[in-house]
Amino acid sequence: MAEVKKSLKLQKLVDKTLKEFADEIGSAEGKPEGGSAVAATASMAASLALLAANACPEGSVSEETVKELPELSKYMLKQVDDFVRSRSPLRKRLAEESSTVEEIESAARVACGIPNEVVYLMCHNLEMLDEIADACPDEMVPNVLTAVHLSLGVIAAMRGEIKALSNHMMEFTFRYTVNREAEINVQEHQELIDNLIEKLNNRLNKE
Repeated sequence: MAEVKKSLKLQKLVDKTLKEFADEIGSAEGKPEGGSAVAATASMAASLALLAANACPEGSVSEETVKELPELSKYMLKQVDDFVRSRSPLRKRLAEESSTVEEIESAARVACGIPNEVVYLMCHNLEMLDEIADACPDEMVPNVLTAVHLSLGVIAAMRGEIKALSNHMMEFTFRYTVNREAEINVQEHQELIDNLIEKLNNRLNKE
């Protein structure tokens, strides 16, 4: 019964107030950890992008972008709880003295799925922010820049998460591939990221 109640509690992390969520992360018993906090941050990055998109002149931002952003924000909120569930098998295996190397590696592979997906989705969020940055009114520029840096913070955090999880993997090919996938995503977007930040800073610094 205690395990059932614990599971129900974890499933409702997304419904907590901000204070409750922060307290849950910081408590000795709490297990949301970094992944859940990052997922919530990713949701805010998408929401800020949507805020700016909604302030753009009609037709200046694609319908696809306006449609995708609320879905992305909603999806990332779902990951607040999914991160906990995805890490549970690994946490259990690491706590059990009888766990084999193969069992630990298998659990780590499962946990790696969400971080790599989040890197991909935040890179896509940056693509949409680039579109919005060209069309948003001046008063929205700080919100767009904030969304950019939140997205970049999420990407950096998830790459760290992937690296930590891959340390539990003995198979070199998979360990290399799971890290390389995120690295390639970032490399392919680096020019866009640099130009986007420069563009936004130029708009803020204009005479």
